[in-house]
Amino acid sequence: MPTAPLRALTVVIVISLALLATSCGGGGIAAKEMVLLELQYLDRSLAPTAPTGTTSLPRNALIGLVFSERVDPTSVNPQTVRFRFGPSFQSVPAGSFQIVGNQVLFDPTLTSQGQPNPGGLEPVTQYTVSLPSVGEQASVLENLDDDPNLRTFFTQFTTTDGWLRDLSPPRLLRLVWAPDVDELTGNVPGNGLLGIEFEEPMDPASFRQGRLTAGGSIDIRYVDDSGSGGINALNGLAGSEIDGSFTPSPDWKTFWFKPLFSFGDQKLVFTVAAFQGLRDLSGNLLSNPGSFGPFTCDGLGIATGKTIKEHFLNTDNRDGAASDADWGSTEESQLLGLPVTSRQVGIYSYRETDNGTTDGMGGRGSDRGQYAPLAEPLIGASLNQMNPNIAPPTAVGRRVMWSFPAEKIGEKGSITGVAWGPDSNATFAAFYQSVKLRIGYQKDDNASLSPTFSGNYAGQPALIYDGSYLVQQLADVGNTPGEPQWQPLGGQQGGPGGACANPAVAHWNDPLFASTGWYDWPELTTFFEWDPDGSAATSKKVLIFDASVSEGDTHQQVRGWLGMTFPCSGTPILGIPNTRMYGEREAEVPNPSPNPAAGVLNPEPATSDTRFTITRRISTAQSKFFGPGLGDNTTFDDDTDYAPAILSPAVQPGGALVEIEYQGADAFDTDPQGNQIVNQAAPFTADPVTGQPTWVSDIDKCDGMKHIRFRLRLIANLTSLAVPKVDKVVIPMTAD
Repeated sequence: MPTAPLRALTVVIVISLALLATSCGGGGIAAKEMVLLELQYLDRSLAPTAPTGTTSLPRNALIGLVFSERVDPTSVNPQTVRFRFGPSFQSVPAGSFQIVGNQVLFDPTLTSQGQPNPGGLEPVTQYTVSLPSVGEQASVLENLDDDPNLRTFFTQFTTTDGWLRDLSPPRLLRLVWAPDVDELTGNVPGNGLLGIEFEEPMDPASFRQGRLTAGGSIDIRYVDDSGSGGINALNGLAGSEIDGSFTPSPDWKTFWFKPLFSFGDQKLVFTVAAFQGLRDLSGNLLSNPGSFGPFTCDGLGIATGKTIKEHFLNTDNRDGAASDADWGSTEESQLLGLPVTSRQVGIYSYRETDNGTTDGMGGRGSDRGQYAPLAEPLIGASLNQMNPNIAPPTAVGRRVMWSFPAEKIGEKGSITGVAWGPDSNATFAAFYQSVKLRIGYQKDDNASLSPTFSGNYAGQPALIYDGSYLVQQLADVGNTPGEPQWQPLGGQQGGPGGACANPAVAHWNDPLFASTGWYDWPELTTFFEWDPDGSAATSKKVLIFDASVSEGDTHQQVRGWLGMTFPCSGTPILGIPNTRMYGEREAEVPNPSPNPAAGVLNPEPATSDTRFTITRRISTAQSKFFGPGLGDNTTFDDDTDYAPAILSPAVQPGGALVEIEYQGADAFDTDPQGNQIVNQAAPFTADPVTGQPTWVSDIDKCDGMKHIRFRLRLIANLTSLAVPKVDKVVIPMTAD
C-alpha cells in the first residue's frame, strides 16, 4: 500500500540555537540527508506554544521548521515552504521567512517587504503546511550543498480568533489630529481625522461606537448644550453621536476616526470618551480609560447630510418575508445571526426502489429498479482478481458524477460533509493517493446529466477537497439511527451482492436494505453554499456531486440503485433521469461510451447512497425600502447620493462575517403579504444581462434613486461557532 504523507511531528520543548548548526558538507565532512526533523509552533520568545495539528493556534505565533541540514536561504520561498489557506487552499498568507542555521521560521506579523502585519494569520481559519520533495516540482528546499529535501511533509492547523497572551494592559497615549489643530485658536479641523494613539497594537474588534451603557467602548459625541441654547442645540445636534468609522494604522497602534461627513460646518463642540472595553491583542482591557475635550470644530467641514440609521430597537424596518435573522427580538438593539445548526440528508438506494407501482401481490413491481453494488469511484487493483475485464481499467482510477434534485437536498445551507454508504456494511483498509471532490449546480436545472463532466456545471464547481484518502478497516459501519429498516415479508432473498434472481421471488433486493450505515469522505477543506432559490419542494435547481479518485490497493463497494426493469433486464425504466455518469479519473467524457443499442447507458438512470451534512450558518436581515418623506431615515428624493454603509462593529469576533448589499428603486409595489417588490416600470438596480431587479454591493449604483433598502448576510464561523452581531447600520446620504 502506498505510504501516506507524514501527518505530525513532536514539538520540541527547548530550542537551543547552539544545536541548530549541523554539517553543511564542507571541510571533507559528508553531507547528511536533507529532511525535516521537527515542526514547532512558537511564541515570540521561541518557546513552544501549541502541539502539532492544533486547532487553536494564536494568530501571531511563529512556525518553526527544523531540518537535518543547514538550510540554503536562497531556496526558501512560498513555493518550497508552502503555507496555504482559503478556498481549495490556494491563498498564501502574508508573512516572512527567517533562516537560522538548520531552522526556518515563518513570522506572520511581518510581511516579506518588512511591513508590520500585527494581525498575523486570519482568525479561526484552517491552514496547511506542506514541503514538496525532490521530484514533485522543479524547485524544492535545499541545504548549503544544494542537496534537495528528500521527504514530503504535510500537516494542518487552525487558528483561534485571538493572539499570544501577555499580562501587560494597554495604555492610551494621546489624541492626534490630521491635519493638526489651529495653533492660534486651538480649534480642530472640521474635515480632518481624529487619531487615537496607544502604546501597543489594539484589537480592531474591540472598537464599538456608543455609550458605555449601550455596550460601547468609545463614544464621540456633540456636547448636550440644550439647557443653555448653545451652538449644538441651535443646529439640532445637542447630545448626538458623531457617526463614523475607525481604520487602524499599519502597526495597529493608532486608530483613525473618520466622521461620516465631517466634524461640522459650524463651530460645534464635542467630546471623546474611551472606555475600558478597548483591549489589546492579548485581551487585556485599557488601563487608563477617560474623557477628552471638549473640542471645538473650526467650522470648515463639509455640510452634514442625512443618514439612514437602523438600531434594531424594533422590527418596524424589517422585511419579514425575506429575513430570518434575529432582528432585535432576543436582544433589544442587536441584530443576531441564527445559531449554527446542522441537518443530514440521506439519499438511500432502497427508497429509489419505490418508483412505480406494486405488483398487486404485496411484492415489488417489475418497474422498481434493481439493487446495484458499485465499485466506483473507490476502485482498487484487487478488483481485477474477481473481474479481469473491468472497463475502464482500475489503473486509470474513476471519476463519478451524481445529480440530486432540490427536493432531495432540502432547504439552503452550507454543505460541510459528505459520506457514502458501503454496500456490504463493511469497509476494508485502503489508501487512495489522490482524491478530488467537487460540488456545483447543474446548468440546465435538469437532473439528467449531459455526456461531459464539466459541461454539466453552471460556471465553475467548488473544489471541496484535493488530497489523499485513507479508508480504515471497519467490520461494521453501523446503521443510521432512526432510519426504518425494510423487513422482508417472507420468501427467498436474492444472492449476495444483489445478484439477479427469479422474477417470481418478491424480495430479491433484500441485501440492500440490511445496512444503512455511512462512511465519511475526507473532511472538506472548503464549503459549498447550497441554495434552492425558494422552496426546495418546488425548486428546479439540481446539485451535482463529483468524485475523481485514483486507484487504491483495495476497492470498496458502494450501495447503489439502477433504474432497470426487474430483474437485470438492461431496459431502463421510462421517465427516470440519467443521474449518474462515470469514466476515468479527471476524465472529461464518460467511459465506456454510451451505446444504447448495446445496452450501455452512461450517463445512466442510477444513484448511490450518499449523505450530505448541511449546516445553517448564513442568515439574512433585509430592510424595507426607505424613501423621501418626513421624519427620520428619509432620502433626498431623486437627488440622493448614497455612500457605503458603516456597520458597527466593523470587525466581527471569532471569524464571523457580515456582508451588505443594496437595492435602489424609484418606486415599488406592496403585495398583500407585505413583501415589497420593485416596480417594473420605474428605474431600479438591474442585472446588466437580464434587466431584472437585483441586489448590488456597490451602493453608488443606487445614486439618484428615491428609495433604497439593504440586505445583510450574517455568516457564522463553523470552526469557532461564533455568530455575527450587529449594533447598527448607518447609510450616509448627501443631496446632489
